[in-house]
Amino acid sequence: MELDLKGKNVFITGAAKGIGRGIAFAAAAEGANIALHYLSSEEEAVHTANKIKSAFGVNVHLVKGDIANIEDVIRMKEELYQGLGGIDCIVNNAGFDQMRTFFQYQPDEWKREVDVCFYGVLNLVHTFIPEMMEKKQGKLINIVGDSARTGDKHLILSAAARNGAISFIKSLAQDVGKSNVQCNTVALGMVDSRSLNFNEATLEKMVRQYPLKRLGKVDDVTGIILFLLSNHADWITGQVIPVNGGYSMLG
Repeated sequence: MELDLKGKNVFITGAAKGIGRGIAFAAAAEGANIALHYLSSEEEAVHTANKIKSAFGVNVHLVKGDIANIEDVIRMKEELYQGLGGIDCIVNNAGFDQMRTFFQYQPDEWKREVDVCFYGVLNLVHTFIPEMMEKKQGKLINIVGDSARTGDKHLILSAAARNGAISFIKSLAQDVGKSNVQCNTVALGMVDSRSLNFNEATLEKMVRQYPLKRLGKVDDVTGIILFLLSNHADWITGQVIPVNGGYSMLG
């Protein structure tokens, strides 16, 4: 299947490692140039960028910044337009959560999750989408945890912020569709990206909740992302697409 990504400039946030890194490799393998974002994982980001360049020969531009800070996002856009000449697609994989119940928070501890998981999406959209609208072409994919759809007492604030982002993306899709810009959400179950800090008993308990009897792998995610970035998804917008091993089956 031809995905029509060759030469496209794809901006992937949180791409130094884990799921974001996997998406960057998958898009580069299809010929896309990669705008690779990171915040604190500079060593991993440089390593990922070098591996992509050597493996696929595409352009890779590293950009550092906090998506929760609008000034950072504006600066990153300026850097990316100088380095790549523009952005065709955005995959927002950046996020932040603290894994605690609500009453374990102090009031000054929950702002960061809302800033990254909700306002970060607004910052990216306000900064990058207008140019896509002018070009009459573009795609935005926002990645959330499935807790944004189902709720999770241990992810209560990030889930709430991401649910707000889901609603925002749906409304945005209605507004920018006339400009041939597609905006979708991908909701993930638990993906083992080698960063899970659970003991064996906890992992076994989690796996039992999945009909497919395993956690996700990074490769389970990249396929749907590539499809949504491709020309085959030009009539798909405003959707929430679950990739979760059957953990939730909401209608």
